[in-house]
Amino acid sequence: MSKYLLKTKLEAVDLYQRGFSTKEIQEKLHITSCKSIDGWINNYQQYGDRGLEKSFSKTRYSGQFKLEVLNWRKEHSASYQITANHFNIKQHSTIANWQRKLNEGGVDALFIKQGRPLMHKKKIKAKKHKYTSQELTELERLRLENRALHVENEYLKKLDALVQKRGHRTKKDL
Repeated sequence: MSKYLLKTKLEAVDLYQRGFSTKEIQEKLHITSCKSIDGWINNYQQYGDRGLEKSFSKTRYSGQFKLEVLNWRKEHSASYQITANHFNIKQHSTIANWQRKLNEGGVDALFIKQGRPLMHKKKIKAKKHKYTSQELTELERLRLENRALHVENEYLKKLDALVQKRGHRTKKDL
């Protein structure tokens, strides 16, 4: 169950639209975090009333889609929220979780299915092949991983060039 009722979220958005600051709304409605209010406002602007409702069905994303989202975020130096809005993902924390999984477990971590697998299906899948028909082939996955690493490398080169341009660091410091 959501910590706040839909009525409270709608009231917070209404107050914001009438010119109240998030801090004022937080105090008036006894909300623990201004970040919650910011998220409600963003979801309302993106999806209307539907954006404030509790979603009971979990959307499943393929490993390929997750990698594309993370690559887009890196290429555009976008925040989690901007990336979520661009790809119509309701919660920006979903992308943050994907990034954490990528950082901790590599690209393979993005392709692991969530939930408890059925025992008999698990055995059959293990015998047939490593990935399901919905997942990428090994070659496609490696190409995407290579692209992600290339983008990261280019980003780091540009960052290094900017730092050197500002005079904070020279090649000798490296």
